[in-house]
Amino acid sequence: MSGSEPWSRRSQIVGRIQDVQWVCEFFEDESSRGRGLHVVGEAGVGKTTLLDAVTEVVRASGTRVLRADGVEFEADISFAGLHQILMPVLDDVEHLPPEYRQALLVALGFGTGPAPDQLLLVNATLALLRQTAAEAPLLLIVDDLPWLDRASAVVLKLVARRLSDSQIGFLAASRTGGENMFDRSGLYEIDLAPLDDDSAHLLLAARHPGLAARVRARVVAEARGNPLALMELPEELTGPQQTAQEELPAVLPLSERLRALFVTRVTVLTEAARRLLLLAALDSTGDLGVLHHAAGQDTAILTDLATAERERLVRMDTAARRLTFRHPLIRSAVVAASTLAERRAAHLALAEALADRPERQAWHLAEAAIKPDEQVAQLLQDAGHSALRRGDAAGAVTALTRAADLSPSGGDRSRRLAEAAYLSAEATGDIAGASELLRRAQHADPVGGAALYAAAAAVYVLVNTEADLGTAHQAAGRRDRSGRTGLRRR
Repeated sequence: MSGSEPWSRRSQIVGRIQDVQWVCEFFEDESSRGRGLHVVGEAGVGKTTLLDAVTEVVRASGTRVLRADGVEFEADISFAGLHQILMPVLDDVEHLPPEYRQALLVALGFGTGPAPDQLLLVNATLALLRQTAAEAPLLLIVDDLPWLDRASAVVLKLVARRLSDSQIGFLAASRTGGENMFDRSGLYEIDLAPLDDDSAHLLLAARHPGLAARVRARVVAEARGNPLALMELPEELTGPQQTAQEELPAVLPLSERLRALFVTRVTVLTEAARRLLLLAALDSTGDLGVLHHAAGQDTAILTDLATAERERLVRMDTAARRLTFRHPLIRSAVVAASTLAERRAAHLALAEALADRPERQAWHLAEAAIKPDEQVAQLLQDAGHSALRRGDAAGAVTALTRAADLSPSGGDRSRRLAEAAYLSAEATGDIAGASELLRRAQHADPVGGAALYAAAAAVYVLVNTEADLGTAHQAAGRRDRSGRTGLRRR
C-alpha cells in the first residue's frame, strides 16, 4: 500500500509490520469505506504503538489524523475527548451553519446558550468532519477508548456509525475485557495478538543485546509475547543475572512484576520530578502551563522532568506545550507510588491552577476533600449544572451524586441525590439507577428533603418499572405530605 514500504524499512517496530499494513489497507479498501475499526488487546501488547505507526503511514500518504486519548482521571470531564478530536479544526467551525456552530461551541465550553440536542451535536460534529475531509481523507483515532468521557463516547459512537460514503475513517483501541460505550456499536473488531516467539526474540535482542541466551529464553517465556514486558522486565535484573552468572528469581508473575517495575522506576526519580509526574497524572491533559502553575511559577519543570524523559517514562512536546506518558501503566504507577497526602496536595495545587476552569477545578477539590465540605459540594453541583447545560445529563448525574457525598447536612445530601435521581430517570433513562438514588435520598433525610425532584423522579420510577415500588411510593407520598413538593393534586 502507499507509504507502507518506506515506513517498514525505516521503522524500529518489531513484529507489527503486517498488523500496521492490514489496518492501513482496511481503510483503503473500497468495501470498508465508512466502517470503523476497533483494536483490542491486553495491556502492554502494543496497541498505542500500532496506532502511532498507522498515524505515520497514513499521514505520509496524505491523510489527516485527528486523535484523542482516553484518560482515567478525565473520564468525568464532559466532552473532554471530543475537545481533543475537534480542537485542531475548531477554527473551521465558522463555516458551519449557525445552529451547528452554536451546538459545538456550547458543548465544548466556548459558548453560552441552551444545552444542544444530542442529535444536533452529532450532526454538527459530522458536518465539521466532512468539511475537513473535503480537503483530504481523514482518520479519527481514539486510544484507550473505555476511558473516554461518556458524553464524548456517545457522540463519537453515533458519528462512527454515520461515516458511510465519506472519506472519514474511525480507528479505536481498548484493553481486552471490560465493557465500554462502543460495545456492539457496529465497529469491525480485531484482536491484537501477542508477538510470536521469533518476533519476541528479535525485540528482546534489539533492546537488550547483552542478555545471555538462556536468560533471554526465560524472559520470552515469562513475557508471553507482551512487548512491554519484553522491553521492561530485563531492567529489573542485575548485571550478573543478565549474563547468567547468577540465577534468576524463581517466579516472575507478569502482571505483578510489570506494575512493580513501573512503581520502582517512578520512585527513583527526584522528589521534584515525582511531584510533577503526579500533577501530570492527576491533571491528565499534560498541559505544561497548568503543570507550571500548579508546581509553582519559579519551578523549572523541563529541568526537573529531564530524568523522567531520559528514562522514557514521558514524552515532552515543547511545541504543543504538552507532556504525555509513554504508556498508561506509567500513569497508574505514578499514582500508586504516591501517598494520600501527596495526592491531596497535588489535587489542591491543580485546583488553584485551574481557577479559570471551574468544572475541572471542582473535581480536583472533590478528590482532595477528606470530609464533607459544603463549599466543594456547591462547586460540584455547579459543575453538574454546567454539564447539563452542555447536554451531558450523565455527567450531571455523576457530579450531583459526588456533591451529595460531600454534603455535610442530610437535607442538602437528599436534595442533590433527588435531583440526580430525576435526571437519571428523565434524561438518561436509567430507571434502576434513579430508584437507587431515590432510596439514598430518603435515607439521607427521612422527614424533609428535595420535594419536587424526588416526587418527579418517583413518578418516572413508578411509570417505568415495578422493581422498587415501595421506595418510589414512599418518596412521592412523603414529599406530598410535607407540603413542599411544588406539585398540586388535580
